[in-house]
Amino acid sequence: MIEQQRVQANGVDFAYLTDGPADGPLAVCLHGFPDSAWGWRHLLPALAAAGYRAVAPFQRGYAPTAVPADGLYQSGVLGVDANALHEAL
Repeated sequence: MIEQQRVQANGVDFAYLTDGPADGPLAVCLHGFPDSAWGWRHLLPALAAAGYRAVAPFQRGYAPTAVPADGLYQSGVLGVDANALHEAL
């Protein structure tokens, strides 16, 4: 069952959707513009059924994730966010 949770990463309060066992290998599904984490709603249960902890974060600035205080949205900072999310999760 897909749940919404929150985590701090790279100075941003991220909301994310998750499904699967907490101790399963992590699969992070990143959306692009103009999509959102909900675009992965059909894949998350399939990954969970395969034993993965499937996570789809709402990228910085996409509600319900916080708007970043630094105001940055370039691809480089999105990559840093992805690495920080991987570590935090």
